[in-house]
Amino acid sequence: MRLPENILYSTSDKPPLPILLILALQQMSFLGVYLVISPLFSRNLGLDQEQSLQLISATLLASGLGVVLQAARIFGIGSGYFCPVQATSSTFSGLLLVKTNSGLGAVFGMVAVMGLAQMVFALLFQRLRSVFTVQIAGLAVLLIGLGLGYYGIKLVLEVEVGISLRQQGLLCVLTLGTMIGFNVWSSGHLRLFSAFLGLLTGFIASTFLDIISGNDWAVFHKAPLFYVPRLMNIGWSLDRYSILPAIFTGLFLALHGFGALAAAQRFNDTDWKRPDLQLIKQGILAEGITNIINSFMNGLPLTSSGGAVSLAASTGCTSRYLAYWLAGLMGIIAFMPKAIVLWQLLPLSVMGAALIFLASFTALSGLQVMSSRLLDNRKTLALGIGLILGISYEPMTLLFRDNSLDILKAFFSSGVSLGIVSAVLLSMVFQIKNHTCEQRNFDALHSSLDDVILFLEQQGKSWGARPEVVLRAEYATWQAFEILTDHGLINTYNEDSDTIQLQTLFNEYSFTVILSYKGSLLNIMTHRPSHEEMLNDKDAVIQMAGYLLYRLADKVITRHNGERCELRLIFND
Repeated sequence: MRLPENILYSTSDKPPLPILLILALQQMSFLGVYLVISPLFSRNLGLDQEQSLQLISATLLASGLGVVLQAARIFGIGSGYFCPVQATSSTFSGLLLVKTNSGLGAVFGMVAVMGLAQMVFALLFQRLRSVFTVQIAGLAVLLIGLGLGYYGIKLVLEVEVGISLRQQGLLCVLTLGTMIGFNVWSSGHLRLFSAFLGLLTGFIASTFLDIISGNDWAVFHKAPLFYVPRLMNIGWSLDRYSILPAIFTGLFLALHGFGALAAAQRFNDTDWKRPDLQLIKQGILAEGITNIINSFMNGLPLTSSGGAVSLAASTGCTSRYLAYWLAGLMGIIAFMPKAIVLWQLLPLSVMGAALIFLASFTALSGLQVMSSRLLDNRKTLALGIGLILGISYEPMTLLFRDNSLDILKAFFSSGVSLGIVSAVLLSMVFQIKNHTCEQRNFDALHSSLDDVILFLEQQGKSWGARPEVVLRAEYATWQAFEILTDHGLINTYNEDSDTIQLQTLFNEYSFTVILSYKGSLLNIMTHRPSHEEMLNDKDAVIQMAGYLLYRLADKVITRHNGERCELRLIFND
């Protein structure tokens, strides 16, 4: 594991306390964007002020618990990465459906079923390694980034009462420009706080431009100073009609968590090759437990925040110790309604600029992950259709606005979920006749390098291997061809050579090439022959050839397989 150059404090590093405090404020400033989701949902549910405070405070407390569970990684729960959780409006359709059919208490019973479903799907993800591949992880990260950018543009262009479009554009430019300036042209600690400084600039500018009105400040002054949430203050019940929508929504929350946790792994390792499904399973289990506890506190369902993960990576601190300070801030703010209202005073255009800033890092990281593997037609179609459906989420929801099955409304919960589900289903379909073992016969004396390269490239694309691994396999395989023919290890009859059966195997972790032929085994040397041996031993030349082949592959195995000899070249992917 090699640390990226832009990361100043990695997962296991412990930054100084003042830096941790400011970075926690920066994260809270960003996650404060999502505090508007709770009041919005409160209005949709028709909650009174007491119930609305309960919903907001409980969601904040559960968010603090979730980020700690994620970072602590105890008893097999949590990924060990800094990966905060947030509420998301993508769950509204399912929750409102249950409220309409079964009452308000059933909404929070549904949140518990969502959490349980997340935990079940987390276990399934680990078993479906052939489906949840590197490319699917890259698609998830890319869709999260595109979703952040789309939502950011939407906030910037959204008309606010008393604010002109010119003022909104000015706030966006000031906020985004400050973030970019400190992130690109500064170094050290200033870059760590680039997002916070941008948000602060936007807040100050909006104050000077009188965009934050006197009515907004009046709401702030009227908000109570303290509030203590109580368990099941709004209600809690479990209705059988809410189970199916809850399972669907739990699946999409788990898929969203898969993408965010894959992004966290990618941001923390320059040499990242594939998602660690064991850690992703543990991370989604932490989310599921958080939502189960959250349901009894009457909070909104939570999922991993791809934006918060991107913020940590873009500013250079992904330390898990940041999670504890952020959780502390969330816990304090949960009991202080005035602090909640203060975060809600931030203009939408400032929030949108922050999302655009983070989206650029996330989307490009996902694109890099997807392009790090060879793609054949099957994978191109699965990922391409998933990407198109993911970014077409908004227009597709119009199909279900007027009349449709309610279960379909729950199915189309977010662009990320829609895109990943589509890509996963297509990948599963495309597994038909997509064998992980292929074999072809080659004439050792008359086959060309191009023939071998074409065969191995086709297999590499079919299985999504990394290009550099396939290149190593091509070079080593052709060297093996030349060694076997030049040194007379293949039996020949009437100047015609026996064929070499070339077989390839792939299992997501290694690319194996097997050469099967009639003749003599190649003696593989694990050490280089000395100068004296090269001069005096007639077999030293072929021993040197075997040693060079040993150096080209990660592992070389020779053995007899019936009447044929077998040379197995293994390349770690």
